[in-house]
Amino acid sequence: MREEHIYIGEKILQNSDQLATRVRELKTEEFGSATVRTADWEELFTIIGEAIISKETPLQQIELWANREGEQKVKAEVELYQSLRTINFVRRAIWGIFEEELTDDHFSSKTVVQVGKMINELLDEITKHFSQTYSANIRLEWERKELRLAEISVPVVPITEGVAILPLIGEIDTSRAQQIMEVSLNHSAEAELDYLFIDVSGVPVIDTLVANYIYQVVQALELIGVHATLTGLRPETAKALVDMGVTFNHVNTKAGLHQALEEIGIYIHHGEE
Repeated sequence: MREEHIYIGEKILQNSDQLATRVRELKTEEFGSATVRTADWEELFTIIGEAIISKETPLQQIELWANREGEQKVKAEVELYQSLRTINFVRRAIWGIFEEELTDDHFSSKTVVQVGKMINELLDEITKHFSQTYSANIRLEWERKELRLAEISVPVVPITEGVAILPLIGEIDTSRAQQIMEVSLNHSAEAELDYLFIDVSGVPVIDTLVANYIYQVVQALELIGVHATLTGLRPETAKALVDMGVTFNHVNTKAGLHQALEEIGIYIHHGEE
């Protein structure tokens, strides 16, 4: 029986290229020729062949292979179900090269059960590590995308040393308000800002909730030593806020951005008339 394990393991090693090609063929049959190819299947079959010969599970090698493959699949934007389905093709490919031996009862039933169990355990371990790495990298990718979106939706524009403008455009909800808070505080600290002008002329609706968000941002900026000024508050919006009992006491406000800049000695010239 020991000889049968060695025979199976060595045949897998000798045919690793053929097995890898078969997995790719099965993948193409299932998902089409445009599928992304990143996996080193030859390496995986080598790991499996050596494990069957030694009767030991190479946990470190499996984890390294699965983690690398999980990272690559996320970068290539391959769906999780497709990758997991492809891993199952490994089993089909292996038993495919032993079709003749199985037909002729070349192996004892005990060997087939033991080798089958070992292959299943190896693939289960690969699936576990692959899924964990894939999920972790998907979360990181989403966080990076959210950060990029936050930077786009909350653009802090430098004017001169220590001075910047935060032009807010579009509706402000709880999620975006949190982004405004984080981006404005982080950028102000990194750029060592003295003044930040928050222009709200592009915000279509400023109700009590939005006004409270803006007020919290201004107060937080003041706590880190940044003089925050609110500009672009339209007259009709100001009147509506007053009617609702909302006031911007302790908040420096200016009708327009140019007035706010002139207050600190920055003048915008529109060219010769």
